[in-house]
Amino acid sequence: TTNFIPKGRQKPALVEQSKTMRAALNRQRGTVLEGSFGNEKNHYHLNKIKARNQSTETCWIFFGILTANASIISKRMQQAAQIKSTAA
Repeated sequence: TTNFIPKGRQKPALVEQSKTMRAALNRQRGTVLEGSFGNEKNHYHLNKIKARNQSTETCWIFFGILTANASIISKRMQQAAQIKSTAA
């Protein structure tokens, strides 16, 4: 299901149902994205961007997210290695 508003006239019976579904999807997507990015933003010093123009701001955000993803991947790899070593 998408949360896009369809073009054209809709059946009256489906209008309320689709509105409720879109609201639930928007709430869930917003919560998941902001929750994930909000935590990473705080841990990787992105809550205050240290840039003076758009290109350096984009660079700070890019490397902050890249660092966050690398950190998450390394934690997963360490957990997988621990599980593999305890199973052997």
